[in-house]
Amino acid sequence: MGAIYTSTAFREYAKAQVAHADILLTKHAESALSLCRCGRLHPCDEHRHWLEIRTHFRQFLVDEQYSSEVQQPCTPNPTRSDPSTPYDLG
Repeated sequence: MGAIYTSTAFREYAKAQVAHADILLTKHAESALSLCRCGRLHPCDEHRHWLEIRTHFRQFLVDEQYSSEVQQPCTPNPTRSDPSTPYDLG
């Protein structure tokens, strides 16, 4: 039976898969005249395969990539142009 991955181990595995797919996608990029670098029409089967692999594993890394950038929403301060607040509270 296969290994059971913890969240950290699975994220590392997903990062490695994405990195490997990126390398192979570079090798199977479009070169000229709609041809892949391998000589077949672009996108070749290899390009499609590694694009699917990268897309699959990147979905598990989205939360990690943006977790440090996510900010909690804050309530805006009312302004004088806001019709829901009175002009003079005092």
